[in-house]
Amino acid sequence: MTGGEDLHFARFVASLMPFHLDPPTFSLLVVGSVFAGLQVWWIGSLVIRNNRRRGERPLSTQQFRRDLERIFRQES
Repeated sequence: MTGGEDLHFARFVASLMPFHLDPPTFSLLVVGSVFAGLQVWWIGSLVIRNNRRRGERPLSTQQFRRDLERIFRQES
């Protein structure tokens, strides 16, 4: 590339990034994104595990009443 092409390419790249990220901000964004991804993965795996344990079937009316009574007994 010649000097003019380099300058044109640099301006093109700069136009794609409307804001400048300094290294600490970029690091914080990367770490935050990884942490958020891990949270989503962890919560999803817990939901899948609990659905498997329950058998993925809804509670019967009797089971719902028993669970509700158990919850109210624990609160009082």
